[in-house]
Amino acid sequence: MSQTRINIKGTSDGLIINIGSGDWAGLLAELAGRLEQTASFFKGGRVALRVGPRQLTRHQLENIGNLLQRHQMSLWAVLAESDETRQVATSLGLETALAPAHPADNSPPARPTVERNGEASPEEANAIVMRRTLRSGQTVRHSGHVVVIGDVNPGAEIIAGGDVVVWGRLRGTVHAGAGGDDGALVCALVLNPTQLRIGRHIARSPGSEKRQHVVPEIAFVQDDQIVAERWGVK
Repeated sequence: MSQTRINIKGTSDGLIINIGSGDWAGLLAELAGRLEQTASFFKGGRVALRVGPRQLTRHQLENIGNLLQRHQMSLWAVLAESDETRQVATSLGLETALAPAHPADNSPPARPTVERNGEASPEEANAIVMRRTLRSGQTVRHSGHVVVIGDVNPGAEIIAGGDVVVWGRLRGTVHAGAGGDDGALVCALVLNPTQLRIGRHIARSPGSEKRQHVVPEIAFVQDDQIVAERWGVK
């Protein structure tokens, strides 16, 4: 049930938190629990809050803004069907549509980071595509999709808010849809991860990589479990 009440999804513009129906205080408590569980992943992210037809007061929006700030996140937009909610959001200086917060800013997008032995350093690639092999002890965290042109070795880790595509051998640990997006995908030329997670689902590699031919595969959630099938073949 919680997956339909609170859904967190990574995009190129930041995180989108979808708030479903239910008691507002209970939803805030549930959101706080979700953020606590994945605090290091969401740290520093900016958030667009999607609330549907719900009418929110200034006090309610301030409360959720304070909650996000406690987790070192910032609320920049409120996406609402209610005119009253949009007016309140505007009065707080928040955007009411999914558009860049600073359209005139031509600075490059935030880069993902690669952590080596616990120390983070900027990856020499753009925010999505990484042209290198990830080795043991390296971790990549990004709020959107992650594409690796190279291998992901055992002991390496990718944590992405969106999909993960590896143009090589995926033998490390990967978590796609880390904000709770069960619709995320994991694709690789050789899909043999130490551990595979999509949203809140978890699986381990079922077999050995010893094959005569490389068979690209795609993993996704189906019937509440992770399944893998040949990539590009229906």
